[in-house]
Amino acid sequence: MSKFTDTEGRVWNVQLTVHLVKEVKQRLDVDLLDEQVHETLTLLTGDIVKSVDILYVLCSSQADKNEISDIEFGQSLYGDVLFEGINAMVEALIDFFPNPKKRTWIRRLWEKATNHMDKTNDQMLELLEDEKIEQEMDQQMAKTKKQAISDAISGLKSTSSLDSSESIPTP
Repeated sequence: MSKFTDTEGRVWNVQLTVHLVKEVKQRLDVDLLDEQVHETLTLLTGDIVKSVDILYVLCSSQADKNEISDIEFGQSLYGDVLFEGINAMVEALIDFFPNPKKRTWIRRLWEKATNHMDKTNDQMLELLEDEKIEQEMDQQMAKTKKQAISDAISGLKSTSSLDSSESIPTP
């Protein structure tokens, strides 16, 4: 059974059952057992709000026993805790499947996806450390500022030409 600890120090056990699969489908219109497993994994990592809602449904019996609302539950999940919660949910999903080979390939898919996300984040961090990025941003800001000044001057000229044409008497 997968578990995680929220920001309030509460330990949550995450286990998928047929009943909870149905409950998630009914409440949130998410089919956790969709044949397109990669889409389910993408949803769980890409839509954080939906992931918290799913996690709440999976932990709802524990939440009910402790009188914790979905709002309180959601407020206790962010940052590393949220990351751990999503991982626990994915592990519970993987463990749910009865076929060991299916569990193995889904686990490998998850590992590859998370490795890819880590690489992408590392590349973004490297890119942002490059001084050329800051120089490019400065150039874009100067260009935008120059355009804004030009637009403002152009607007003033057209306004003043309207004012002067109104003061000319018509014959």
